[in-house]
Amino acid sequence: MVYKEFIERVVEMGGHLYGKEEGRAIAARLLQHFCGISAYEHLVEPYAAIAPEHIGELESAAQQIAAARPLQYILGYQEFLGLKISVEEGVLIPRPETEELVSWVLSQITTRNGQAATLRILDAACGSGCIAAALKCNLPQSQIFACDLSPKALEVTARNLSSLHNHSSALESSFAYESSSAPNHLSALEYSSTPEKLSAQNVFSYDLLKSPEGFPVGDLDIIVSNPPYVKESERAQMRSNVLDYEPLEALFVPEEDPLLFYRALERLASATLKPTGAIFMEVNENLAVETAAIFEEAGYTAVEIKRDIFGKARMVTGRLLSN
Repeated sequence: MVYKEFIERVVEMGGHLYGKEEGRAIAARLLQHFCGISAYEHLVEPYAAIAPEHIGELESAAQQIAAARPLQYILGYQEFLGLKISVEEGVLIPRPETEELVSWVLSQITTRNGQAATLRILDAACGSGCIAAALKCNLPQSQIFACDLSPKALEVTARNLSSLHNHSSALESSFAYESSSAPNHLSALEYSSTPEKLSAQNVFSYDLLKSPEGFPVGDLDIIVSNPPYVKESERAQMRSNVLDYEPLEALFVPEEDPLLFYRALERLASATLKPTGAIFMEVNENLAVETAAIFEEAGYTAVEIKRDIFGKARMVTGRLLSN
C-alpha cells in the first residue's frame, strides 16, 4: 500500500462522518504518527510504499475512524497551545475554544520587570488538565492547582503535568502519588530551577456541586474553568464521534438547570479567591448573558463576556472586588 491509497481508504471509510478534506487531514495525521513521516511527505511522494510493519496499525486506525472513534483517542494526544496533551477515553478532548480561554487568561496577567507574575491558580473541573498544564508552562513560578470529580481525569491530569519537563528544560520535575497520606489527593510536580522550590502543583478530587466549605486550597488569585454546559436539547447537533466516545458527564447539563455548575463556581470563587481575585470560564454561547448575570448579582465587578474568533460569546470573567 502507498500513501495515496491509504489516504483514499480513510476518506472512504470515514465519509459518513467527515468531509473529504477533513478525512484527508485525518489520514495524513495517522501517517505522520505511525510512519514517522513529515507533514508533507505524503504530498511530495504520494506513491511511496508504506513499510510493512506499519500496515497493521494503520489498518486498525482506519477501522477505528470508520467506527467514529476520535482521532485524538487513536493517537493518544491532542495539541494544545504547543503542548501534547495526553487524552484517552473517559477524558474530554481539549478544544480550540479552550485554547482561547487560556490565552485570554494569560493576556490579563500583569508582568513585572519582564517576569511572569507569581500566582495561585485553580483549574476547576480540569478534565485532561490542559488548562493547568498550559498555565504552568507559561507561568512556571506560579502555583497551579487542579480538581475534578473523575478519577480518570485526575490520573490523566497528573500525567500531563508530570510530562511538562519535556517542554521546558529550565524546569526539573518529580511526581508522586501520595495515596497513603491523602486518599483523594495527588501531589503532582514540584518544580525547581534553583535549590529553592519555586512552586508546587496539586491535583485533587472535588465535586463542584458540593459546598465549598473545607475546600483544600484558598487565597487564590485566579480560577479558570471549563465545566459541563451543553444542554440536552443541543445533543442532536453533536456528531457521533463525540457522543459515542467522550464522557457525557463532562459535556451535558440538565435542560431545566443548565447553569448549575456556574452557580457552584460562583460559590467556590467567593469562598476561595483573594479579595481582588478573578474567575475565567468557558460558557455555552447561548447562555453567556445568563452566566454573567450570576456573577453580577453576586456583586462581582469587571464582569465581561468575550467572543471567540468566530464571534461566539464563549467566555466570561468577573473579579471578586474592584482593585
